[in-house]
Amino acid sequence: MSSSASQPELKRVEDLWFPDASLILRAENSLFRVHSSILAARSSVFRDMITFPQPRQPEGGEADMVDGCIVVRLHDSATEVEVFFKAIFDSSFFERAPVPVDFSALIGVLRLSHKYDVQYLFRRALSHLDSMYPTSLQTLQDILTGETYPHVYSSCQWEITEHMGALRAASEVGASWLLPAVYYRITSTFSMELADGRLSIADVQRCLTAQTAFVRATTESHAFLRLLPAPTCRTPMRCRTAVSAAYGMLDEWSSDQEDCNPLSSWVFYCTGLPCDTCTEMAKSSFSAVQERFWARLPSIFGLAEWEELKKMETAIMESAA
Repeated sequence: MSSSASQPELKRVEDLWFPDASLILRAENSLFRVHSSILAARSSVFRDMITFPQPRQPEGGEADMVDGCIVVRLHDSATEVEVFFKAIFDSSFFERAPVPVDFSALIGVLRLSHKYDVQYLFRRALSHLDSMYPTSLQTLQDILTGETYPHVYSSCQWEITEHMGALRAASEVGASWLLPAVYYRITSTFSMELADGRLSIADVQRCLTAQTAFVRATTESHAFLRLLPAPTCRTPMRCRTAVSAAYGMLDEWSSDQEDCNPLSSWVFYCTGLPCDTCTEMAKSSFSAVQERFWARLPSIFGLAEWEELKKMETAIMESAA
C-alpha cells in the first residue's frame, strides 16, 4: 500500500481477511478483505457501491492499494464494521433470539444493518432489542422482578450506559416503539451520568422532566398501604404489622433509586401480607396504578401513543421481512 511517514499503521482483521476475495474495505485503521458477491447479495448499498466504478485519483496521485486491490474506505467505526461483517460472513456469530448475543455487537449490527440495508440482520437485531425493551407492561415487569431475563447478553450489565446506548441506536434507526421502555430504564435509574455528554441535551431534559411524573406515580402506587387491613380481613393485627413494616422500609429506602421506579413491585411483595383478602385488595389497587402509568408512559416522553407505536413496529418489521 502507498505510504508516507505520517500515515497510520493499518491492521488486517484476520477473521475477516479472505485471501481469495477481491474487495478490501477500510474502517479507521482496520482492513477487511471480503467477498464482494456475498456483500452484494446481502446489501443493496454494497451492491450499488460495488457496481459503480471507483473514482479516479487526481493526476499524479496514487490510489490506496493492497495486494493489487484498491482499498475502499468506510466512514464507520472499525469495531462496528468488524461485528457487522462477522454477522454476515459467520452465521453462528449473530443468531436469532433467544440465542444470546453480545450487547455491544447487537448495537453495532443494528446500526450498520440499517445503514447498509441488510434487512435480515436489521430484523434480527430489533428482535433482540424487543426482548430487552418490550411494549408489554407484564413483560417489562417480569424483567424488572427477575422472573424472566431477556437472553444473557454477555456484556450487558443493565446499567445506565447500556440503556443510553440503546436509546441512541433505537432513535437513529427509527425504532420508536422501543423508546418508552428505554426512557423508563434511564429515568428510573437516574444519575449524574445523564449530564456527561452521552445523551443529547434534549434527552437529558426529557428524562429530568419525566422524573416528576415518576415520583408521583411511585407515591400513588404505594397508596394501597392506606387501604389495609381490608374491612373483611380475618387477621387485622398481623396485617397491620406487615403494613407498618412496609412503611418502615419505605422510609429506609427514601433516598434509593427504587423510589423513582413506579413499575417496581418490591413494596408490594415485601409486605408479606398474611391475609388473602388484603393481598387481593392490595394487588388490585397496586396493579391499577401501574397500568394507568404504563398507558401514559409514551406521552410522558413526548412520544406517540402505544397503539401508534405498535403499528409502527409492525410496519417496520414487515418491511424488513
